[in-house]
This record gives sequence, structure tokens and C-alpha cells, in this order.
Amino acid sequence: MEKMNLWITTTLLILITLGGCKNQTNSTADTSPTEISSDEKEIIRKEISIRIEEIIKGAKELDVEAAIRPYSSDSDFIVVNPDASVSDFQTMKRVQAEGFKALTSLNFTTVKQDFTFLAKDLVMCTWTGRNEFELRTGEKMKIEPYVGSMLFRKTDNDWRIIYAHETSAPPVTVE
Repeated sequence: MEKMNLWITTTLLILITLGGCKNQTNSTADTSPTEISSDEKEIIRKEISIRIEEIIKGAKELDVEAAIRPYSSDSDFIVVNPDASVSDFQTMKRVQAEGFKALTSLNFTTVKQDFTFLAKDLVMCTWTGRNEFELRTGEKMKIEPYVGSMLFRKTDNDWRIIYAHETSAPPVTVE
């Protein structure tokens, strides 16, 4: 039961620590009636990458407030977790704070990421990677693969995650 709780907490942690969406970018076709130029797409990728870096930095420092800053705190925000539960912003924040207390380190590696441009103010970033972390007990673990899709909306000149969906393999102990 403790391992299951650890797995759930860990996978939720990954939500706010998704790394990347910047090193490799594979764009898909626009589905918006308004064309988005290649230059505009590149600007959007860079702007979203800055938000993702905030998540990574906050998570690496085990700083929940910094790691959740790119997420929308609006009442319509939801995250679908790897355990099939659905959480709002406040629940996500509380679970992340509890999870960070159990860790001494957290590191993410990006394997692949894709951007899907839905409109100039609506972009999906799908991230695939792995996570290595150490528990306060000294146990080292890894989750590979981990996939998260984040829907970003630009409001008031700021990209925010308004929806996220996570899936992952269970964590395994690293020797």
C-alpha cells in the first residue's frame, strides 16, 4: 500500500515537473481556421518553453509554488492523473506539496516533445521523458516512460496550462 501511495504521489509530482517541450519540436498540422506562420510557431514554442522551464526549476528545487506557477488556478482547470483520478488546481497543489516533502532530489530527462497548434492562443504540448528521484529514505527510483499532455492558453500575454493529462509506467527502484 505504501508503494502504491508513493507511486500515485510520484506520478502526480511529475505533472508539475514535466521538462522540455523545447529541445525537440515536432509540429503537427494546424487545425485552426487562422493560419499560424512558421515564425509565429517558433515564438510560441519559445514562450511555452520558458513556462516549462519554470516548472522544471521549481521541481528541481522542490519548490511547489514555483513549479505550479505556469498552471491556471481558474476553477475550470483539471488534470487527469495516471491513477485515473481527476484533480482541480488546489488538489494538485496540495498533493504536490505532500509529495515534495518525501523527496531529496528530482530530475527529469526529455526524450521527445511535440507541439500541436490549435490556434494562436491555444497550443498542446505532449512531453515524453523519464524521471529520476530520491526519497528521504535514501531509495532511488525511476519512472520511464512518462507522458504528459498540457493544453496551454495565452491570456493577458501569459501562457497558462488549462488542462493536463498524464500517464506513466510505475516507478522502479534504481540500484
